[in-house]
Amino acid sequence: MNSSNLLFFFICFISPVISLSSSDWIISWIGMEIGMIGLFPLLMMNYFSSSKESMMKYFLIQSLASMMMFVSGIIFFNNLEQMNMINYLFLMSLSLKLGIFPGHFWVPSLVNSLSWVSNMMLLGPLKIAPMGFLSMLILSNDMLYLIMLLGIFSAIIGSILGNNQTSIRSMIGSSSISHSGWMCVGVCFGYIWGYMLGYLIILTFMLLSLFMVDYLSFSVMLLSLSGLPPFIMFLMKMKILLYSLFSLEYIVFFVLILSSVISLNFYLKFFYSYFLTNKWNSKFLLSIFCLLNLLGIAFVCF
Repeated sequence: MNSSNLLFFFICFISPVISLSSSDWIISWIGMEIGMIGLFPLLMMNYFSSSKESMMKYFLIQSLASMMMFVSGIIFFNNLEQMNMINYLFLMSLSLKLGIFPGHFWVPSLVNSLSWVSNMMLLGPLKIAPMGFLSMLILSNDMLYLIMLLGIFSAIIGSILGNNQTSIRSMIGSSSISHSGWMCVGVCFGYIWGYMLGYLIILTFMLLSLFMVDYLSFSVMLLSLSGLPPFIMFLMKMKILLYSLFSLEYIVFFVLILSSVISLNFYLKFFYSYFLTNKWNSKFLLSIFCLLNLLGIAFVCF
């Protein structure tokens, strides 16, 4: 990795800070676009022949989403109470930004052609700012239920897509769609940032373990990402399920459980593949990751 790329890493990490700390939606939008620009050089940090094609695909999709978001946002943020087509256009732009239903089509193919470091930026920090915008839409009850609907569709579609993947990169992309759906439901119940924090921690360590070719640690991270107890993502999912029960949203509750059961199939498939067919490379690193995940038990007390 070239040391000059540290600047672009810094841009990707500082962009969500700019977006979330600003009270003006235009500044938040600019901060989000800065992160997108900072990601382009990182997309070239791999030896895949399709890296330039992937960069152009990402640029075209995100540019379209940014244009839709800016045009619709000018009208939307001046009229938060009224429900009209502009609100739907704004939500559609966010679905393209986040890679959730119905704008999820680009995620598995793009993730499959990128390096682990690029995927860590794409699926991690750059999702924070669009989620912040999504949380603004729940001021309207109609938009709240629409976001919830998109969330459960994303969760179930991501789970189904994951079972059709044979590449680990495509599987991670499908998993991202499913987890983004859980985050959308978390937005509706006010538990988005706790879930996103847990997801970002696990995703970062999982991709780093793949980058360091430590498949045992990757297997442990994969179990955590699946939501199996007692790992930390199990508790994050349990909180969202409990909030859905307390809100009497039984359909949401059952669809989310169904998506978890379906996704568990491909998580365990890849877990067995990497855990049983590779040597144990770093017991010390494994113990650190296990302790990190088992810290989730402490959250039971809260």
